[in-house]
Amino acid sequence: MPLPCSRRLRLVRPILAGLLAAAMTGPAWSDQLLDDARRLLGAKDAKGALELLSPHESKRAGEVDFDYLLGVAAIDAGDPQRAVFALERVLAMQPDFHVARAEIARAYFALGERGNAQREFRTVREQTSVPAEARTTIDKYLSALEPARTRLAGYLEASIGYDTNVNSATSLTQVAIPLASGAVLDVTLNSSSVRRKDKYFAVGGGVTLSHELTQAWSVIGAASGSQRTNRRADQFDTSTIDASLGTRYVLGQHAFSLAGQSQTFRLDDDRFRDSVGALAQWQINLSEINQVTAFAQQARLSYPGQPVRDADRHIFGAAYAHAFPALRNMVLFGSVYGGNEIAREGRFPHLGHKPLGLRLGGQFALLPSTTLFFGGSHEQRRYNGADPLFGTERRDNQTDWRLGVTYTIAPGWSVTPQLTHTENRSNIGLNAYKRTVGSVAVRRDF
Repeated sequence: MPLPCSRRLRLVRPILAGLLAAAMTGPAWSDQLLDDARRLLGAKDAKGALELLSPHESKRAGEVDFDYLLGVAAIDAGDPQRAVFALERVLAMQPDFHVARAEIARAYFALGERGNAQREFRTVREQTSVPAEARTTIDKYLSALEPARTRLAGYLEASIGYDTNVNSATSLTQVAIPLASGAVLDVTLNSSSVRRKDKYFAVGGGVTLSHELTQAWSVIGAASGSQRTNRRADQFDTSTIDASLGTRYVLGQHAFSLAGQSQTFRLDDDRFRDSVGALAQWQINLSEINQVTAFAQQARLSYPGQPVRDADRHIFGAAYAHAFPALRNMVLFGSVYGGNEIAREGRFPHLGHKPLGLRLGGQFALLPSTTLFFGGSHEQRRYNGADPLFGTERRDNQTDWRLGVTYTIAPGWSVTPQLTHTENRSNIGLNAYKRTVGSVAVRRDF
């Protein structure tokens, strides 16, 4: 993936004008094929030069001048990976060919390999024979490769979809309520308590911020919001606002984060639930392809107008992620967690519960611009007291899965169709439901 700063450096191509001109006028440029390729590069027709040289690569690979021209043409034609292969052959034969080393540094830059690009640029810059103009150009690249102290990113997203259960409600129209006398009362549910299907439209956006105070300490923050509008069942329209602010400390392969979090969830334009809390996280990079995370989260939940539902939630868990670079950049991850949600109103313990969950998922590249992602989770909830209406302790088992594909249609633009399904099984029929959502989202990342 090209580095974000690469756009600022397009005006300095070719990278080392003085050195390149000298290299392209030497006696080694004597055969017709190389002369023609040089003329095409001089006319800024890198694609034409690459098409001219490519058919001869199997026979002439290993010739320094041929590989050098092939590498330069590949970079300027937008194929930096091929350029690296060609220029590596050049440097294997002539390690002191500093123009080729500068060009392979530019290829690494285009690939986003910061460490390799910095190493090669610095090696070239240390040479006393490098002209002042070329040295200035290298300095620009090295400056662009330095990590930014402040990073700000954002996104905007719009989606349309179809939801088979916008209110996450049972499909039953009647429930049986046991009476103290031993009899059973059949109650007919009103329409708002029964599953509703509908189409919807949603918009959202967010920003993330990271500012380095020192090499080890950073300030981190994020804010996001979303609004979902149903076509007919507008009493179930929802909106969410999330914000977090904290700090991150990096020590070797360890990273420690502590952040305050807040969320406001609105239902039908009224505040339904507020949450304020904190997240502590310890992340260990065991290697470039293995990562382990441990986390703890505390939140104070408040329900305006329904104070009996107010609760304190405590969650602890761990996660593991593993990358398979050779398998289409596949990444697999999993996490386990558990905790307790305790109703602050002691007279209603049944409103709190103990969750225990497992999540699994992953993604891999189907094509350079297409990523498939998938995931599933299972959560078991055991409630902290008997439900006063049904006279038994509620027990839920909820399973979720999702499957989708992200298409990158242009730099910063993506389209994501996805399908999600939820099934909540409960010993109290009123709380059991199924829900399937299909959607297509368009996203712009900045």
